[in-house]
Formats: sequence, C-alpha cells, structure tokens
Amino acid sequence: MFLNNLQTIATQVLMLYLIAGIGFVADKTGIFPQKSSKKVIDLLFNIILPIAIIHTFITMEYTPERVKGLFIAFACAVGTHLFGMAISALTFRKRSSLLEKGIYHYAIVLSNAAFLALPLAKSVIGEEGVFYCSVYVGVFNIFAFTYGIHEISGHKAKIDFKKIIFNPGTISVLIGIPLFLLQIKIPYFISYPMELVGNTNSPLAMIVFGTFLANADFKHIFIKKELYFVSFLRLIFIPICMLLIFRLCGVTGDLLVALTISSSAPTATNTAMYAAKYENDTALGSEIAAQASILSIVTMPVIVALAYVI
Repeated sequence: MFLNNLQTIATQVLMLYLIAGIGFVADKTGIFPQKSSKKVIDLLFNIILPIAIIHTFITMEYTPERVKGLFIAFACAVGTHLFGMAISALTFRKRSSLLEKGIYHYAIVLSNAAFLALPLAKSVIGEEGVFYCSVYVGVFNIFAFTYGIHEISGHKAKIDFKKIIFNPGTISVLIGIPLFLLQIKIPYFISYPMELVGNTNSPLAMIVFGTFLANADFKHIFIKKELYFVSFLRLIFIPICMLLIFRLCGVTGDLLVALTISSSAPTATNTAMYAAKYENDTALGSEIAAQASILSIVTMPVIVALAYVI
C-alpha cells in the first residue's frame, strides 16, 4: 500500500513540477520573465486564490465530521507553526546578523502552502483537500504577517496587526466558513465563473513558481551546508514530527493527509520577495526556496505516502 501511494503521489508531484517547467522555459526564453510574474502573483494572491478557497467552501456538503475537521485543521496548523518556531529558535544562534538569522528562521517555519500544498492537495485528495488546506493557508498568513516579517526584517519591521485579519487568504477563509456552515446556495451563474477562475490557481501558481526556479543560482544552492540544514528541518524533521503528533492526537483520513501535505511543503517562495522588501539578502532567500523546492520532489511523496499507512 505504501509503494502504491508513493507512486500515486510522486506522479502528482511530478505533474505539478512539469507545469513549473513551463514557467522555467518561459522565463529563460524571455516570454514570461520573473519580473512579469510578480504581477501574476498579485493576481493569484489577491483574487484567484481567495475565489478558489471560497468556491471550495460553498460547494462542500455540510457534515458534523467536516465541521470538527475545520477546528482540528486550525489547531494543527497553529501547532505546526509554533513547533517550527520553537525548532528555529534553537538554530543559527551563533550568527551575529539578525537579518541572516531571520531569513533562515523564516524559511524553516513558513511553507509554500498556497502555491504548492494547495494544488497538490487538490490533485491527491480533491476538493476536501483544498477545504482543509485552506485553513492552513489562513493560519500561514497570520504567522507570515507577524512572526515572518519580524524575523526577516531583522526585528526591525513593525507588526501590522490589521494584516492578521485583513489579508486575502484569511478573509477568504472567514467568508467561506459561514457560507459552509449555513449551506448558503450561490446561484449557478456566479458559482460556475468562480469555479473556472479557481481552477486556474494551480497551473498559474506552478508556472510562476517555475520562473523563480529559473532565476535560482544553481551553482550555490547545492554548495552551502546551511541550506541543507534548513531544507532538512523544513522538508523532513518538522513534517515527520508533526505527522506523528497528528496521528497520536487521533487525526486520520483525508484530514491527516491534507495537514501532512501542508506541513511538508518546501520553503515559501515569498521568502525572496519579503527579503527584498525588508532589505535582507534576496539571493539567499531565492537559494533556500529553490533548494527546498527541488528536494521536495523526493521528500513530499515519501512523507505524504506515510500519512496513508501510519
């Protein structure tokens, strides 16, 4: 069973990375350079991803198990981030630069939940996977706009607590949950366009992701030992620990798989973007995200397959 699940998940991961390959080629040929992709990221983050999340909530049938699953997903997502923060606090303590330490800590704690975990969950589990992963994305945004910017700015940036709630990912979950709980039916002429727009999230996210890989310095990403340590924590240690904790807490089925996918995703691609915004090392941010993303092709299928048999 493990090998069958491993093959299935590895195939889904490979297909997503083949789509990323389109972005890689498009960047290298100048058809769609990374500079242009930044506008598409705004489109994805502010419009397409929220629509995809809301559409999943309005089409999901109400059951007591799913309501319980939402609360469990929220608690597990918070627990995963807090566990990552505790682990990261023990690392790179001898580094004198708060900026360098901050970018490593950001990369350890925050995963590419929206741009990779959400598409993979949809491919492996279906809409139920998106349903639970959406909660994880909402929690990710809370930590990204607080702990994340505090670390990556070298403890200089002021935390804007309004962004904890007033960001597209969190708002879409807060809109979606009441619609799901009340089972409000949206007219077809509205829900179908939402479905069409939401379906573009996965391919567009992976194409944009490919442009970031195209700009990574492959001469450096497999030389620096620090990057391997960060990737080990992000891709193996934290997700395996959380998988065992989830299972010990009684989490099973699609919920367990969805949470495992989210926690095992590579470093967030916005590591480089936030590094640039807060005058940190953009090249280092790109290198960490690129190495973790490449290695995740191997690690994610294995860890997610374990979630089916543990």
